[in-house]
Amino acid sequence: MDNFAIFYENFLDPSKRICLLYLGSALAISLIWLLVVERRTAREAIENCFSRQIWWSLTAKQDYLLFFLNKLFSVFIANAWLSSTVATFAVFEWLHTVIPFRPSSDLSPAVVMTLFTLCLFIFDDVTKYIVHWMLHNIPCLWAFHKVHHSAVSLTPLTIFRTHPIEIVIFSLRSIAVRAILIASFIFVFGEGVDLITVLGVNVGLFIFHLLGSNLRHSHVYISYWAWLEKWLISPAQHQLHHSADPSHHGNNLGITLAVWDRLCGTLLIAPKNLSLSFGFEGEEQKRVATLRYVYLGSFLESLSGVSNFISRGRLIMLKKQKRNLVFSFLFLGILIGLAAPSISLANQGSINIYSHRQPFLIQPFLDAFTAKTGIKTNVLYSKKGLAARIQAEGKNTPADVVLTVDIARMMSYQRKNVLATIDSKILEKNVPKHLRSSDSTWFALSKRARVVAISKERVTGSEIRRIEDLTSAKWKGRICSRPGSHVYNRSLLASIIAANGADDATKWAKGLVSNLARRPQGNDRAQIKAIHSGECDVALVNHYYYGKLLFSKVPSQRSWANSVNLIFTNQNDRGNHVNISGGGVAKYSKNKLNAIRLLEFLTEETAQRLYGEINFEYPVNPAVNLGKELAKWGSFKEDKISIERIASLAREAQKIIDRTGW
Repeated sequence: MDNFAIFYENFLDPSKRICLLYLGSALAISLIWLLVVERRTAREAIENCFSRQIWWSLTAKQDYLLFFLNKLFSVFIANAWLSSTVATFAVFEWLHTVIPFRPSSDLSPAVVMTLFTLCLFIFDDVTKYIVHWMLHNIPCLWAFHKVHHSAVSLTPLTIFRTHPIEIVIFSLRSIAVRAILIASFIFVFGEGVDLITVLGVNVGLFIFHLLGSNLRHSHVYISYWAWLEKWLISPAQHQLHHSADPSHHGNNLGITLAVWDRLCGTLLIAPKNLSLSFGFEGEEQKRVATLRYVYLGSFLESLSGVSNFISRGRLIMLKKQKRNLVFSFLFLGILIGLAAPSISLANQGSINIYSHRQPFLIQPFLDAFTAKTGIKTNVLYSKKGLAARIQAEGKNTPADVVLTVDIARMMSYQRKNVLATIDSKILEKNVPKHLRSSDSTWFALSKRARVVAISKERVTGSEIRRIEDLTSAKWKGRICSRPGSHVYNRSLLASIIAANGADDATKWAKGLVSNLARRPQGNDRAQIKAIHSGECDVALVNHYYYGKLLFSKVPSQRSWANSVNLIFTNQNDRGNHVNISGGGVAKYSKNKLNAIRLLEFLTEETAQRLYGEINFEYPVNPAVNLGKELAKWGSFKEDKISIERIASLAREAQKIIDRTGW
């Protein structure tokens, strides 16, 4: 079935224009327009939308064939160089070399997300305009773009009536746009850059497609008000762009926004009730609208254009000034230049890492790995969405390794079946059985103890021995916690279900909630701060947040940490609950051996010590001793319930959390 997925996935993937959702919305808009605006009868409207003359014309049949041929070609070029991850990394590194300091920003994550979404939408749209202008105004490129304009019938699948060279150019453009924007935003705002999305799609593109982007390639002539067409390209304006009338040629080159056409003098407002024919006039249409031209004639014509340029010192069809020509070739050169690093680095066996752990935390590990092995690494960071991304990328994913920071994300990769089975005696030796998957698709890399933080002044260590003690009436109004639905608390509750059963776990959650000093809120740092400020005396936290605060550059945060002690619970029975960070190898990694080498390195002494030194996390490798700082906090007995068992109880734990209001 995977062999056919490249064809049918376009109709199911919301990031694709011809997704069934968007085709359905386009049909609905067409029928409403024809019935209400043009006052057609229902029969006329349906016949207009499903005309056999349109959908089964010669060029429409060619569109369907080119859809299949170009999808196969897209897979080939994706395997040949695709790596926006590597290009992003290259731009990010370049920014470090040309800007001596890294800017800082106090903008909220919501503002950064909005700004990033808007900038990506605008930058994506303007670069599409530039490339489209080049395709129309540079003869050696126009020879290829003619293929798209040879359609005499426009259907949503006309978007795939594209020459392979044009596919390459737009692929380079896409890689360049994402690399520049993502790298720039991470450089300025930090690693937590994300998009505002709907169904995993940039909200701007989602709205564009939902509101009838497919009608641009149709025979339903929908125009906007003249003032609106100065800002947004209407379906009618794009149909004018495809018109066989020479007076319409080279106009309305924009994709979504009409601003670029207006600024560059290529905007044409759509007249009302205009009847159009598409393609080229006379013999030119017969010559271009053939597969022979697509795969042979276009190359010969393009070479002829280059030859004329070399022999005469100019392009015979150029309509603009020579400085625009220079700019166009410079722009194309930038696109190729940004793709080049992904080609060269891929050939060097570098490892592409999809990481939920922030780059500044993981980079020391990767530097040590490269120093030891000579293998280079590239990191794509995101708090969320990477599992869905790697699943959508399928066999074309550039990912080799995934690194997570909690159980839930690790299990998300496992459920989506995007991890490879790893055969490594080193990993099996270094990682205890309860800290790795039974199918060897993921391994824990560090341990995080879920501990009880207590006020040094108001609570003694002997008052809390077991996690179950937190339900005692003596703690009423004295406990702080982040929301129970957070993976750290959900995993803790799952471990209690495993130890005591669901009924007792429910009673425990109810008792905890009844003892809260305030509604569940904030992160683990906020809980320690609340103890320091006197809002509560006891809190549930991951142990390493204490270390982060204790060694913070902010004096007030150090004082928060100095006001608490940590209690490891259940030391006389099952042990203290731990959660993990983990890693796995991408199922379709092109570099599995080096990917496994990285995971092995992360479980060996050098990296295991780094986990303690950099982020105060405990080693998973039992042969590695605690670092000096962690040793000061004392060793502890951990609950050795299988992490997989905890994950399997997560849903039941969430139900209890919902019922008890934690």
